[in-house]
Amino acid sequence: MTTRFGCAFLSLIFLTSTLTGCFGFEDELQEEPEYQHWLPDVEDRSNKFYQDDEVFSRVSWNGSFGIDTVRSIYVPVPAITASDGGAGVTGGAEVHMGLWLPVIEGCDMDAAELPEECRVPVIAEIGPYYDDGDVDALTPADRLGRFLIENFVPHGFGVAQVSVFGTGESNHCMDLMGLDEQEGIHAAVEYLGDAPFSNGNVGVIGKSYDGSTPWEAAAMGSNHLKTIVPMSGLIGVHDL
Repeated sequence: MTTRFGCAFLSLIFLTSTLTGCFGFEDELQEEPEYQHWLPDVEDRSNKFYQDDEVFSRVSWNGSFGIDTVRSIYVPVPAITASDGGAGVTGGAEVHMGLWLPVIEGCDMDAAELPEECRVPVIAEIGPYYDDGDVDALTPADRLGRFLIENFVPHGFGVAQVSVFGTGESNHCMDLMGLDEQEGIHAAVEYLGDAPFSNGNVGVIGKSYDGSTPWEAAAMGSNHLKTIVPMSGLIGVHDL
């Protein structure tokens, strides 16, 4: 009888010891402040005023950086050789881009070296329409570029409008989704990731033809390419 009582008593001690600190745990969780998202509750949103008189949406909060003067940049594409014809014969193949960077106090974005606080991620929009049915690459394009520039540059991003080969101010021959076009896109992504003003992170976005170029960038592979946002694009010419 004594042995049974002793075993039961020890079992009770072990059981209660494993629960030490657990009692009242639910009360402690309830005392933590509940996280409140900055967005209004769903049921309250129908009565809010929404600005809908522009051609594109705006970020909820404007960024604090100014938008610097556009830079005109020509990126060499050494992968294009004489065997590719066109500009490869002269060894001068290059793609052209317009680049917008934020104005960050104390940062000279044209310097050969920049401290980490001056380096920014870059969003690229790549296509054949700059100065070919649309504004040139140095003018914010209403189809997407102006949206990116006005929304993201003030928040510390760079934005590039890039012309594929054979369009805009990019030389060589147009090569619809071909290897030459891919090499030009890859050179642009590598430049935007390696440049002193860049933190090494590049994203490519676009719609239609410009929604196909992100796939080309991804197919070439780049340590700098962190994401693509292809909209209504193709992953190959078989879809045409």
